[in-house]
Amino acid sequence: MPKYPGVRKRSNKWYYRLQYKGTRIEKGVFDTAEEAHRACIANLETLQKQDLKPQNLTVADFIFQYLEEYEKPHNSITTVVKTEGICRNHIIPLIESKRLKDLKTFHLVQFQNIIVKTKSRAVAHNTLRTLRKILNKAVEWEFLPYNPLKGKLPPAPKNEHSVLTLNQLIRLVDGLEGEDKCIVALAGFAAFRRGGIFGLRWEDIDFKANSINLRRQYSDGLLLDLKTEASRSIVPIWEGLTKILMEWRLQSGSPEWVFRGKQGNPLSPTAWCRVHWERIKRAFMLPMDLRLHDLRHTFASILLSVGADLGDVQKRMRHSSYQTTIDVYRHLMPGQIERNFRFFNRGCGEKSRERIS
Repeated sequence: MPKYPGVRKRSNKWYYRLQYKGTRIEKGVFDTAEEAHRACIANLETLQKQDLKPQNLTVADFIFQYLEEYEKPHNSITTVVKTEGICRNHIIPLIESKRLKDLKTFHLVQFQNIIVKTKSRAVAHNTLRTLRKILNKAVEWEFLPYNPLKGKLPPAPKNEHSVLTLNQLIRLVDGLEGEDKCIVALAGFAAFRRGGIFGLRWEDIDFKANSINLRRQYSDGLLLDLKTEASRSIVPIWEGLTKILMEWRLQSGSPEWVFRGKQGNPLSPTAWCRVHWERIKRAFMLPMDLRLHDLRHTFASILLSVGADLGDVQKRMRHSSYQTTIDVYRHLMPGQIERNFRFFNRGCGEKSRERIS
């Protein structure tokens, strides 16, 4: 490999060639190869700085700037990875070369039509919501005078989750063994999220107190802190689940991770779901759209079906707010919210009459 790539000698003088955005630039004359190389680097830096001026920024340039300067400092790694994936896979390929300042509502109407026609409702909704958020930041940072993405976004798909009955869940867990039995039981009998299950260490489990200290999650090959204070908690578990975990500890051979993968790391949740969960669904004739995460919803649906208080369900699901529990599980409690509101209104009415009298 040459010491100074792109540098050429001609008639005892040195020149450099530079390819930038499809254009070849050749300049000289320099006395030494090192001089030509330094001039090449300086020219490249100048061109890049010019491109980063507001009037020259492409949509792709601004998206990468947004990810670096806003998304990464303000969000968790999982959120950043998700947002970057949406940008790279769905936004940038369609409008990357368009200059930000030239972006008009018409262009985004075209973009929206393509996304809605070619992607699922969930992907279309998340893509357009992400783009609107990015363009709002462009307005806030004074790159744009207004957000050209106008109108309502396509509706997100309804959060109606596939769930099992209690008998189905019990038969499923009883029919499994070892590692698979533990993973399914933690999701169905303790409402653990996928990342929380695969991020467990043996030291997190208190077998005497029948509890688990949730401290971390394992996602996309990364160990991460849990998102909220509500997520980071000591979770009481059923004695039967404690027994399942104790039996697995004797079999696992892992001194650290409850579910150990290759090279001493935690087991990959994506790999386990792709192979083991798909096999389990076929073997037990479960709905093929049933996710491991839906066993968490099964736990909530069972609690609600026996009349558990919404506040108790919120605590067991480790939601950050009462409203989250209502929003996610409204469809599982027909009439319950209405009855609560009637009770509230009746109480307010009685208090009002007392104050008036």
